[in-house]
Amino acid sequence: MYYLILVLTFLIPLAIIAGIIYLYKKLSRRTFILLAVTVTGVPYLAYKLYERQFMLEAVPDALGVTSIAYQNEQSWGLGPGGNESGIHLYPLPAETNQFILTRGPEFFTNMPANQNQQSRGRRGSYDNWKMTPIAADESWEMNKVSGRMEIEDYICRYGFCLSIKRWVLSEANAMINRPGNFYAYGRTGLIVVSPERHLVMYVYNG
Repeated sequence: MYYLILVLTFLIPLAIIAGIIYLYKKLSRRTFILLAVTVTGVPYLAYKLYERQFMLEAVPDALGVTSIAYQNEQSWGLGPGGNESGIHLYPLPAETNQFILTRGPEFFTNMPANQNQQSRGRRGSYDNWKMTPIAADESWEMNKVSGRMEIEDYICRYGFCLSIKRWVLSEANAMINRPGNFYAYGRTGLIVVSPERHLVMYVYNG
């Protein structure tokens, strides 16, 4: 076991460094740079694409969301004992926005299921849609200072808070307190759809 640890800790990194030096000497500088960018860039790009898709899957497919306007999330610890909080804003496509304005609550009542729901677990699945303003409940109370619901109170429920830009807080608090928007709780967080602001918001804590 000791020798295995020695190999993993010292010999493998040394072999990688030696390989890099060998390629640097054998290849032209331009070829070496292109190779280095490819080797390091492809895994990074793949991770960012996966991360983007993971964030989009928090939103029901029926909303037609394809981009992320703002994201802020943080994790404390790993595994079952870890905690995390986050907030995402997504532009609501004009076509979907018009459907919601035309059909109202019926749009959400008859929302079709996501095609790949099994692979997503509970992400992007919501029911019992309601209209804003969001009502206080046993887990989220009205802020005693402002006299209204505050999105930061939801995010910080378990003591794990985020530093959120002012314009995002302004949009988020308007979405949850003004009438005419739609919201639902899911297994993984809270989603709010605002036809007025052409935005979808997803927040989570835990």
